[in-house]
Amino acid sequence: MEREDIIRIVEGLKLIEEGVEKIQSVMRKKKIRSIKEMAAELIPVFKEDDDSLTESVIRHLG
Repeated sequence: MEREDIIRIVEGLKLIEEGVEKIQSVMRKKKIRSIKEMAAELIPVFKEDDDSLTESVIRHLG
């Protein structure tokens, strides 16, 4: 493995860590205790969505 590969892996791990921290923060604020509870909150939102939220999320991820 090259030095550049290791640096890219570490950068990716840092992004994952930041993402987990954001998710945990929201879960704490909303008093959500599990991924299952979080999914139960998110699924209805996306089902009722007028596609603007879904499109916004897709654009953000893309």
